[in-house]
This record gives sequence, structure tokens and C-alpha cells, in this order.
Amino acid sequence: MRYKGIGIMVLTLSILFSFVANHIGATERQSKLLQIAKGMEHQDIDIKEWSLYAKQVVSNKSIDEVKQMTDQYRQFNWTFSEDDNVYKAIGVYNNREKNVTEKLQILNTLTNNQSQSYILYEVKGVNSQKNWININEYFQTNAFDIFHEKPTTFACVAGIINDNMEGVLNQKSKNLLKEFEAKPVEQLQEPDFLSVSAKTPIWEDTIPTDENNMNIQIALRTDGLGGKTTVVIGTPIITSEY
Repeated sequence: MRYKGIGIMVLTLSILFSFVANHIGATERQSKLLQIAKGMEHQDIDIKEWSLYAKQVVSNKSIDEVKQMTDQYRQFNWTFSEDDNVYKAIGVYNNREKNVTEKLQILNTLTNNQSQSYILYEVKGVNSQKNWININEYFQTNAFDIFHEKPTTFACVAGIINDNMEGVLNQKSKNLLKEFEAKPVEQLQEPDFLSVSAKTPIWEDTIPTDENNMNIQIALRTDGLGGKTTVVIGTPIITSEY
């Protein structure tokens, strides 16, 4: 009977470990973009646009080297400009197959007689998507090809609430903080605008603030009583204008 009990315990633990491993695996496969989108939809926010963004500081590149790099990405429509000690190569690709717009920027700056280069890659789309995971995988594959390593990804989603209730900014911000298990770090409030920087355990990466580390930012702007409210959520910060 003793061995039978041990056998049952081992089997139970195996099932438990398998469940935990599958749960963790499923969580890891969920991209930040997917988690934000799901949270917003759960809060009855109609998604209008979204973006994924990555940036990397690279070894200094000459203007000729920048132009050589743009030749590797001929699907982009490139424009070049130079002003205030900043040389910019900006490529835009309207990807009809994926129904997204991609932007690749290569910047060369001269500050205090020191030159520095940056590469920025962004994928933007509109409305809610049927498969957020595929979008994230597409972005990560391209980003790795561009940066030759896995960069830190910034995800940002914007949507609309058609709600004419008074005090919608405060109430909705509280609901969203609860949705993402986030605790406020900093807050800015005006009559028709509210921005909250917070920290959530959902994502490990954070950035420092004057008060504490943060990894999610929520902004709400209303057109007034009876009007629509725009909601923008980004991690670790909002990268789009709002």
C-alpha cells in the first residue's frame, strides 16, 4: 500500500508540474501586444490602432555605411535628410500582405563633437487583429534580422470608449490598473486628460522614474461629457503621440 501511495503522489505531482509548465509556456508565448489588446477588449475598449517598436544604439556608422545598409532593405521607400547635425535615413514599407506599415529609421547624430548612430524599427496596424501572436512573431523575426539580437520591444495600443458617464477618466484608469494588476507610480491629471505610470508584475522589464520603476503607462483623453474617450496603453512607456 505504501508503494501504491507513493505512485499516486508521483503521478499527481507529474500532472501538477505539467500543468504549471504548460501555463508558464502559454504565458511566455503571449506577447505584450496580445496582453494589452486582451485587457483593453475586456474593458470594452474598441481598438483603433497599435504599434510595436524597437530601438538600438549601434556602433557609429558613416553616411556611406548608412546608405549601404538601406540597400539591404529595398522593399522600403527611402528618404534621406540632414539638418542640425543629424543625418536621417527613413524607410517606409506598406506591407499589404500583412496589412501593416513598417518604418525603419537609421539616424546618425553629432553631439559634443561625438558621433552616435541609432536604428529604430516600427510596425503599425489598425483595428483589432485575429492573431496577435503571428504579428508579434513577424515583428520579432524582422527585428532580429535588423539588430542581430533580440531587442527590447515597446508595445502600444490605442482605442476608444463611447462612454458619457461623468468621471470616466478616474474610474476607467482604476479599472485598467486592476486589469493589469498594476500599482500607480506617477500620475498627471487635467480636466480632460489623465496619464498614469505604473508597475505590473505581468512583465519583468522596467524603466526607472523619480519615484520607482515602471513598466506600463496608461493615458486617457476625453472630448467632454457625451463625447468619446481615447485610451492609449503602452509598455514600458507609450511611444505614440496622444
